Amino acid sequence: MLEKIRSALFKRNLRRVLAANKRVRKSHTLESARTIGILFDAGQEKHKTETLEFARSLEKKGKKVQLLGYVKVRQAPTGLSFDFFFQKELDWIGTPKNEKALAFAKEKFDLLICMNPADEAPLAWLSSHSQAAMKIGFITEYPNDFDMILEIPAEKGIRYFTEQLHLYLDKIVLSTK
Repeated sequence: MLEKIRSALFKRNLRRVLAANKRVRKSHTLESARTIGILFDAGQEKHKTETLEFARSLEKKGKKVQLLGYVKVRQAPTGLSFDFFFQKELDWIGTPKNEKALAFAKEKFDLLICMNPADEAPLAWLSSHSQAAMKIGFITEYPNDFDMILEIPAEKGIRYFTEQLHLYLDKIVLSTK
């Protein structure tokens, strides 16, 4: 019962944020984007590894990549090489109160990629607060303002998501205005 109330309050909060959000939208490809923010579920080792590989490949292409992972544990994990927040840094309804997470949401990335196959609420909250010009993510049950949503079978994983991302973003023809 308590969890249903918490979830309803979270979704109501999210809808309010989305209604008030006045970000400037602009289409980007992986080539045209200079700054890329990646939100991801760092709790699963396979997701973490594949996301870090993807981020490194973007950095090799000269992109400025900023990572923020969410680890669904009560104690702060150790030995992570990227910015993260964890369950104890959430408020009662599940919104992040970590300074790094809040700063990440304020960044004006050219492209925000939300790798959230488990549909974690804190990642949905951060992506909705982001002022990125273009947002891409997994299909979600939460209200969102993604510019592109990819539905990926659960068994396929992050690597398949990134392949599909390349495929669809390469099809975008940007205007020269």
